[in-house]
Amino acid sequence: MRQFEISVENKIGALAYVSDSLAKACINIKAISTDSRGNQGIIKIVTDDEESTRDLLKLSGFDFKEHEIVPVKLLDKPGELAKVARAMSNLNINIESVFLMDREKGAVQIAFKVDDLAKAKDLLK
Repeated sequence: MRQFEISVENKIGALAYVSDSLAKACINIKAISTDSRGNQGIIKIVTDDEESTRDLLKLSGFDFKEHEIVPVKLLDKPGELAKVARAMSNLNINIESVFLMDREKGAVQIAFKVDDLAKAKDLLK
């Protein structure tokens, strides 16, 4: 599973432009978050078609990075995220971003961008 981090100018319409580009290519956004610092904006997305997303972003001239993210299914109850975050912390794994991917009856799927994929995959298997 991949996370795409798209750098945009922090201005009105930036998210509309990126999401419209994805929609026109029939790429569905499964998870999204945004952040801004001054004139810089970051749009982080997970889509249903990584190859098409990568191709679209390249062809459209977007400045982007992509990262592997690690999914995990948790019980949908208080403290479950805390357990995983603490376990990663105890293994010196830095969590760089988190996505809530899906919510089903009694469970949630979370995806983590971390600084040590091998350790995180081993922990979350």
